[in-house]
Amino acid sequence: MIDRFLKRTGVSNPDEAIQSALRAALQRNKVYRTSASWVDRRAFRQDWASLIKKAAEAYSQPVADGDHCATIAGISEALSGRSGRHLSGHTLRFGTAQKAFNLYLKFLWRLRRIGPPPHCPIDRTVLRAVRQPGSWTKCDSQEEYMTWITAARRVAGDRTLADWEFALFNKRDA
Repeated sequence: MIDRFLKRTGVSNPDEAIQSALRAALQRNKVYRTSASWVDRRAFRQDWASLIKKAAEAYSQPVADGDHCATIAGISEALSGRSGRHLSGHTLRFGTAQKAFNLYLKFLWRLRRIGPPPHCPIDRTVLRAVRQPGSWTKCDSQEEYMTWITAARRVAGDRTLADWEFALFNKRDA
C-alpha cells in the first residue's frame, strides 16, 4: 500500500524529505531579512539541512522530550549564531526549527528509516485540533512548545503523537 502522506508530498527518499521539510517551515513564514540575498538564503538552507540530517542520526532509538527539545534549540541557536545577520529578528525561531526538524523525522518514519518520532510537527492544523492559542511561526519558547505537545498528547490519548498527527493529516487530506 502506498503511503498517502509520501504520495501527496511527492517524497520518496531522505534527500527529498529534507527539501520538503525546509520548504514547509519557510513558506508563509518571514524567516529572512529583506536584505538577505539568494546566495545567503541558499547557504542558510544548506547549513540547516546539514544540521537536521546530523541531528536525526540519534533517532534510530527513542529520544526523551528533554533531549528532543535540546536538539531543536541547538539547531535554532547554531543557525542564529551563524546566519543571524540574514534572519528576521536575527534568529531562527524555536517554532520554525521544530517544524522543519519534526517534519523531517515524520518523513523518515513514513519512509521506514526510523520508528515513530517523539513529537509531531506543530503547525496551525495541529494547534487548531488541540484548541491551543499561538502561532508556531512566532514561537520562541520551548515552554510554549511543550504546552502544545502536552495538549496534543491529551487529545492523542493512547496513540503516539506521530500516529495521532498522521491520522489528522489523512483526515484533513481526505
